[in-house]
Amino acid sequence: MKRYKTLEEAQIELIELLEEVGEYRGTLEELARELSVRPENVRPLLQLLKSSGDIVYEETDEYFIVKPATSVSFIPPTLTPQQEKEIKEKVKEGYKVVACSTLGGVQSRELRKMLGKRITIYFRNGSKLEAKLKGFDRFCLKLRNYMGNILAYKHAVSTIIYKE
Repeated sequence: MKRYKTLEEAQIELIELLEEVGEYRGTLEELARELSVRPENVRPLLQLLKSSGDIVYEETDEYFIVKPATSVSFIPPTLTPQQEKEIKEKVKEGYKVVACSTLGGVQSRELRKMLGKRITIYFRNGSKLEAKLKGFDRFCLKLRNYMGNILAYKHAVSTIIYKE
């Protein structure tokens, strides 16, 4: 009996495939084979990734065209010299840096890795926040720290760092 991938595994694989090839063109059945999922799960998978801002896709009578979503930020991310110094020190300690100025597959994959972990967020206005990442969507980060639950908008974030 063939083992099919979970929806989460297929999401990651599709994002990685698009990062590698840039664009996918093929039938529903071909995409299902490529991702090792059932054909009936392809459309829900594509709709989920489209709603989270990771991909855009078109469906014609014969095939699908799937591309990574791109978005250009209106305000460039900026860090103060003190924040840059602090980030460099944290990287030396083993932290990983994730820039959040654009939406896309890489960001979603990194945010999934960070779920439940303690992260440090540097905002564009120069402030900093340390909290646990509880969830995220296309526009927001749900965080929790000693002050309680916090909802941070991604457009206000310059950089996120965390330790794996």
